[in-house]
Amino acid sequence: MTPILLRIVLLAALLSITTASSTNSTTPKRGLTYISTTHSSTDDRIFTTARSPLTWYYNYAYTPSSISLPFAPMIHSASDAQDAISTIESLDVTHVLTFNEPDGSTASGGTNTTPSDAASIWLDAIAPLRLPPYDLFISLPATTGSSQGLTWLSEFNTSCYALNSSGCEFDFVATHWYGDFDGLASWLGQLHALYPNKKIWLTEFAVPAVSATDTLSFMNESLTYLDRLSYVERYGWFGAFRTDDAGAFTGGGVSMFDNSGKLTELGATYLGGEADGFEEGQRSDASVAKCGATTLTVLGLDLIVMMVMEVW
Repeated sequence: MTPILLRIVLLAALLSITTASSTNSTTPKRGLTYISTTHSSTDDRIFTTARSPLTWYYNYAYTPSSISLPFAPMIHSASDAQDAISTIESLDVTHVLTFNEPDGSTASGGTNTTPSDAASIWLDAIAPLRLPPYDLFISLPATTGSSQGLTWLSEFNTSCYALNSSGCEFDFVATHWYGDFDGLASWLGQLHALYPNKKIWLTEFAVPAVSATDTLSFMNESLTYLDRLSYVERYGWFGAFRTDDAGAFTGGGVSMFDNSGKLTELGATYLGGEADGFEEGQRSDASVAKCGATTLTVLGLDLIVMMVMEVW
C-alpha cells in the first residue's frame, strides 16, 4: 500500500468514527415546547448543540425566538389571529399551529374561544394560508386532552360546516396530554380513530405532580411509544424550564433543568441521555466544552495519522 493510499484509508476510518459519534440516536419527531423564562438566554443553548436530538420548536407565538431550529408558529387565539397571519405570511415556515387550548379557560393557560368564533375566523383568515402562494400545513386547534376537548372539536366541526359546505379543512391534528401512559395511549388512539388520515402532533405532554421516579418512567415509556407510533409526526415535552419555574399544576418534577440550570435526569433523558452526550447535572456551557473536546480529539487523531505516515 502506498503512503498516499494508507493516509486515505486511515482518514476515511477516522471520519466514519467521528461522524458516528456526532450524531444522535433518537428519531426526528422530537421537538422543543419552548417556554421563555429569565434563565432562557443561558439554559437554552443546550437544546441546539451539535448532538441535540431536537429537530423543531414552537413557542406559543407567531414570531420566532432565538432558537436555531426549524420554527412552527402558532396562531394562539382568535384575538391575535389577524396580526399572527400577517406575520406568518412572511416567514420561511412549513407548518402552522392554531388556537392553544380553545376549550380551556385563560386562567389555566387556554384561550377560551367558542367553537363558532373559531370557525368563523378559521374560514375567513386561516384557511387561505393553505392555498398558494403560501401552501402551508395547518393544524386542527390544539384542545386539552379531555372529553371537554372532544366536545369542543365536535362543535367546531358543526360550526364549520354550517358556514361552509367543505367545513374547515386542515392538514394535521395538534393535541395535548397530561396524565399517565395508559391515558396517553388511549387519547392518541381516540384522535387517530376520529382523524385516521391525519398525522398527530403532541405539542404538550407530561405526567403532573408525581414522584421523580414515576415521571422518568412515564417519559421513557412514552418516548419509546411515540417514536414508533406511525401516525404521530412530532412531539414536545412540557418542561423545558427550571424546577422553580414550574407551575403548580405540573409541579417541578416535569422540569428539564434544576434550580441551578443543570440538566435533571429527565432533561438528559429527553435529549438522548449518555448515548448522545447528555447527562444529569450538565450545563449548557459543559455541552459546548464537550463539542470542543470532540473537535480536539479529531485533530489529535489526524496528528496520529501524520505520525504513522512518517514511520511509513
